Amino acid sequence: MLRSLFVLGLFTAVLSPSAYADSLLIKQAKIVQPDQAQASAPQDVLIRDGKIVAIGKNLGKSQAKSDRQIDGRGKFLVPGLIDTHVHLDGVPGYAGKRPEDEAMLKEARLQMPRSYAYFGFTTVLDLTGNPSFIADWNSQPAGPQAYFCAPVTIPNGYPASWMDKDLQFQVEGTKYMLFDPAQPTVYPANFKPEAHTPQAVVAAAKQDGASCIKVFYETGFGAKKNLPVPSPELIQAVVAHAKSLKMPVYLHGNSQAAYEFALKTGVTTLVHGMWHETKQVDPLMNQQRLQAMARELATADISIQPTIQVLYGEQEAMNPDFFKNPQVDHAIPQQLASWYQSDAGQWMSKLLAEELVGSTNSPAERYQAFQKMYAKPLNTVRQMTQQLQKNGARLLFGSDTPSGPFYTQFPGVNGRWEMDRWLETGMSLPQLFSALTINNARALGLEQSIGSVEVGKRADLLLLDRNPLLSVEAYDSIAQVILHGKPHARASLSAH
Repeated sequence: MLRSLFVLGLFTAVLSPSAYADSLLIKQAKIVQPDQAQASAPQDVLIRDGKIVAIGKNLGKSQAKSDRQIDGRGKFLVPGLIDTHVHLDGVPGYAGKRPEDEAMLKEARLQMPRSYAYFGFTTVLDLTGNPSFIADWNSQPAGPQAYFCAPVTIPNGYPASWMDKDLQFQVEGTKYMLFDPAQPTVYPANFKPEAHTPQAVVAAAKQDGASCIKVFYETGFGAKKNLPVPSPELIQAVVAHAKSLKMPVYLHGNSQAAYEFALKTGVTTLVHGMWHETKQVDPLMNQQRLQAMARELATADISIQPTIQVLYGEQEAMNPDFFKNPQVDHAIPQQLASWYQSDAGQWMSKLLAEELVGSTNSPAERYQAFQKMYAKPLNTVRQMTQQLQKNGARLLFGSDTPSGPFYTQFPGVNGRWEMDRWLETGMSLPQLFSALTINNARALGLEQSIGSVEVGKRADLLLLDRNPLLSVEAYDSIAQVILHGKPHARASLSAH
């Protein structure tokens, strides 16, 4: 409060009334802060040029007139939500390049940032982004601020890599490919190993504006199995140099083996829950190992993103009633939703049905079969999430939107459903709120800019009709989304 009053006095003294262009006053809202047990008494919040400049009582009387006012009486003002696991490029579930679809795709690309904002997300982290795309994304008028990780890979590993041995690497992002001593002969003649050491790759990512590094431990799935994975020593070197540059290292890995790899390498964050336990071991002994692993991860200060909704999203691709959910209407443009339900748009569902459950079954039977298939990994990830929580491990909110070519993981709404999955594991509402806000801000080193409602921070805020510390439905009661100080009525951000 003292800080707020000091800034308020200084602000009033040095600025004339004419200096209040592009200002917003939110009046008499109860402020909900992460790490605090209850909402504040009604307060006024003054915003100018995209930042919070004062918090207090009756600011409208003591300050010069603001450009715009919002009545916050009976409402709750919270920091905007942060999703630190998204993939922003491309339209989920669309494959191909049919010219007749271009208008539909253009509409979808314009809507996707708005869908994130509609569901309250004002900051996102693209875990495999690139500088030019992120710059274009951040130039859009209504959507979350995006940051990105540089994807650091090895040849032939996950995600799939291809090379032109006669010329140069042709895959986007290959400047971040490591020289892997275990594969010394796979590189083209003009490849320069000295430009692809852990130190060189991390330095290049930092220079390109990446906020973090993403590495991978994935042996493959489906038709692509037994992919090479990096050695612990190679990733240890990446981690050491990244941490020296204050860049967190995110590890893609959803198996017990990947979790063991995280402990060996000291990465900052595992970006998936544990979906797959080690096979062909004694179940009781393995449960003991998993319990010990949860303690070790907490002690090592390795954060985890459970990403439980990914599994639900994949099985929902078989749900014949998916588009009857009213939340879907706000996320997905109608033309695209209609295409998803067409024969062309069902390409992924048909492929999965043919490979896994048989295409001759009825839609309801295929959906039931998929639910049975996902029962085991869902049980594994729930149990591990509970063990991590029990041992005090740091859980960070990330939705992995989308995890693959699935329309069931559309921007914004996928994150909203991930909230429900967290609560199903026994997570409390205050824990969820902190994970969605200040904990993710701290993980990105942005806690001085976002993550709470404080003077000097960026005015990315939500005005809710209900208190998120008391009900998850509060996230469905958004009245206003404030992006860089600009208020948007929630309805204006809907796809419909």
